[in-house]
Amino acid sequence: MTGLLGKRRKLPLALAVILPVFLAWVCAASTAWAAVVLDASYPYSLGGKEGGPVYGGSTLPLYLHLQSYDVPRRQPVSVTVTLPAGFRALPGTGWQPGPGGRQVTTHWVLPAHFGQNFDLLYLEAPRGETDGIRTIQVDVDGGTWREHKTLSVPYRHDGGGAAAERGSAPAQGRSGRNFSWYIQSVTLPVDSTGARDDRKAERVLYLRDMAFEGLRNRVLGDGATSWSAVYNHPAAYVSLQLRNPQRDVRLLRFKAELVDRRTGRVVPGLTTAAKINENEEYGWNAPADEKNATTAMISLNGSKDQTVVLPLYVDYFHVLEGDYVFRVTVWGNGQEKATEVPLRIEQKNSLGLLAVGIACGCFLFVLGFLPKLKQCIFHVGARGAITIALFAAVAFGGITVPTTVAGELLHAMLGPFAGFVTGLLSGVFQYLLLVSLVLLYRRPGVPGLLYLMKFFLGGLLFGNFTPLGLLSCCVTITVLEGVFWLTGFYGKREIGRPYMALVATALGLADALLTFLNMEQIMFFYRLYYADWYLALYMLVNGFLYSSVGAWLGYGTGRKLRQITGE
Repeated sequence: MTGLLGKRRKLPLALAVILPVFLAWVCAASTAWAAVVLDASYPYSLGGKEGGPVYGGSTLPLYLHLQSYDVPRRQPVSVTVTLPAGFRALPGTGWQPGPGGRQVTTHWVLPAHFGQNFDLLYLEAPRGETDGIRTIQVDVDGGTWREHKTLSVPYRHDGGGAAAERGSAPAQGRSGRNFSWYIQSVTLPVDSTGARDDRKAERVLYLRDMAFEGLRNRVLGDGATSWSAVYNHPAAYVSLQLRNPQRDVRLLRFKAELVDRRTGRVVPGLTTAAKINENEEYGWNAPADEKNATTAMISLNGSKDQTVVLPLYVDYFHVLEGDYVFRVTVWGNGQEKATEVPLRIEQKNSLGLLAVGIACGCFLFVLGFLPKLKQCIFHVGARGAITIALFAAVAFGGITVPTTVAGELLHAMLGPFAGFVTGLLSGVFQYLLLVSLVLLYRRPGVPGLLYLMKFFLGGLLFGNFTPLGLLSCCVTITVLEGVFWLTGFYGKREIGRPYMALVATALGLADALLTFLNMEQIMFFYRLYYADWYLALYMLVNGFLYSSVGAWLGYGTGRKLRQITGE
């Protein structure tokens, strides 16, 4: 029993000796297994292509990457770069130059366990030296360990005429040195690929009116407006042509602003991509001094000529129509360049909003006019109701079906001018049927019944029951009923040729008005824009000309139908 107790007393003593030794061995092993990997590349391309010669006078980045494995604790390190003769590190990058400027030093802290540190050090190559190989040395000192890397860089004294090109761009930066890059031109608006639409005016930015965006979405069935999606969608794109004769590779900052032409002050209108959430109302993640600007980062890729396409984001709640100065500022590494071009901002939905208001008023009129339509059915009788239904079926089969089936094909072949072909049906043939029917039954409500039946047939067979279609139908009924009433067509005993010519002209003018109202509604709801000349041509041809000709042809057809029916 005593021996056993003695063994029990010796066991904790053995653990007290072995455990510290084991822990010390584990720590030493973990320290031994810890590793630091240094990676360096010069010249480094921001586009992924590395290597190549360094031309005299160019500014290219030196890429440094320090990765640590199994480091037991945070560890400060010192990074020193020894430059070749004549090479100079650009100031303002967090590096401290040493005596003589041949060495630059910075201090990093390696994170515990696993981590990495990286940076770009911009180096300016000297001009006019002999071609050859230059050596850059990178040293990392961690106290108990060191890492070293040597880079061999081919140097060329000139980049193939770059010196001559530099002489044509004597712009000065903040440091007083000549620019190695500059802005050649600014083009807007363009698409996301940088291509400009020749059908749109240059330096004119068309914006949609967001005041009734919620109404637009609800009428089209899209639900509530997602303001985050609206602000994150670019309003336009700007193409920036950069000239880089020294083939620099560097990061630059871009800023676009709207400037008042009279005062020269920056005004609200542009912004960065928005960030909307429950705690932030119409806000965006931009610095306080860049709230009224669109900002981005630009990467010079080392080409002599480079085109950069950048998105423009608009603050729809503060932008105003008018003429501005569009200011573009590009800066980086102590150099800054700005250029200004005139810009006009237009919002073309004010008339569209008026058209929607008129359409809503016409909808209320049709609701109040429904008892008249019921009286009209009782007055024309069963034969008249069947005749109206027959005309509506003919209008549906001869107008709605062909334009729906062949409309997409015509749009693919003729583009915006396809409407002038389909207008032969919706203009000439439509008004031929309308006037023929009204000559048979000159009663208020006959045009309304014709268009309502046609609308319901289209909705039942093609699924065209849309709020916009209903509003357009109500506008048509209201305007045409008003024309027939104002011209006294319903109460006239005899319809002669001179009088019918007057009515046909009035119907042509009315259809031109209908064309204008319907196109403005389409532009408002579907965010489309038509040139003024196109809108005027469409009103003249599809609205006035086709409708007047159709009404006059309907006069002759209606007279013959009256003779057949004996009325």
